[in-house]
Amino acid sequence: MNYPVIRATADELARLGKPIRIYFISHKSNHQTNELISFKLALIVSDDTANISELECFLYTAVDCDYPYDLVLYKESEWESLSNDPRTFAWSIAQNGEVLYG
Repeated sequence: MNYPVIRATADELARLGKPIRIYFISHKSNHQTNELISFKLALIVSDDTANISELECFLYTAVDCDYPYDLVLYKESEWESLSNDPRTFAWSIAQNGEVLYG
């Protein structure tokens, strides 16, 4: 991953959302110009997070980025279970994602 805007967005998500870990999952770019089109990140948050949906909405509205991005949020205990199961998206993230925070 060689896009500073992704790292900057992850840093802002970390500051505001206080996740345990952030993974870079994927990005889309223009094949001819290599210009970023969009990207996807996963956030692992504390089990103490009261409402994961509200946190997700807050982060989307609070973190401005010039490119569209998607977030996938997991509570820590959910992550621990799912990331060890090769049939899940969480497992794929754990195996192939790049840790940007935590």
